[in-house]
Amino acid sequence: MEQGSLRFLMEEVQYMALTFMGLVYVAKVIWLLKKPPLSDRAPLKGNPVGGAVLSLGNIFMPWAMESTRVHWYFYVEFVIFHLGVALTILSTFLIPFGVMVPGDALSKLVMVFMALAFLVGVRRFFRRIFRPEVRIISSPDDYFAILVLDIFFLTGLWALGTGSTTALYVFFIMTTFFLIYVPFSKISHYIIYPFSRWYYGTHFGGRGVLRKPVKSSQ
Repeated sequence: MEQGSLRFLMEEVQYMALTFMGLVYVAKVIWLLKKPPLSDRAPLKGNPVGGAVLSLGNIFMPWAMESTRVHWYFYVEFVIFHLGVALTILSTFLIPFGVMVPGDALSKLVMVFMALAFLVGVRRFFRRIFRPEVRIISSPDDYFAILVLDIFFLTGLWALGTGSTTALYVFFIMTTFFLIYVPFSKISHYIIYPFSRWYYGTHFGGRGVLRKPVKSSQ
């Protein structure tokens, strides 16, 4: 009975939560698409599509922003943290199909990223508390989101490290909560990201002022 309820949690409940998250995202995208597009009265001097592509690819060019060009470890943290989130969520879909088994080589690799992402999360949490310039722009959801993610990483480490039924229960309960919570939190910024970057790129690309960034010599 216990294994049966765990299987139900792993599959039916989690996929219902995933479907719910997807529906909320679809509603958000439809809402965004209904907004009138921005128009620029200035004559085009550049390539708006090229600017949009460059703007969208900015996430893969840490040298393009001063914050990550000067403080390169911010970008390393960004990559580790987001990889940790992606792999932790992915593992909850691989375990039910037997693709990942707690204790195997793949789960150990994922655990490495979970542990590193947890450390990054702890650093980010305390940075929001102790850095005045970060604290003043932080909302309660910023703190709560980081805490949820850190707990998520810890339960993932527990589940993949031990493979116990209790640990897997907690891990999949956390996953279900996470899937339902994310669409209503600031974590869902990645839905807004492509729209904002596209508008930014077409606007400045059309004006001819968005150029390909050059690596700093500093």
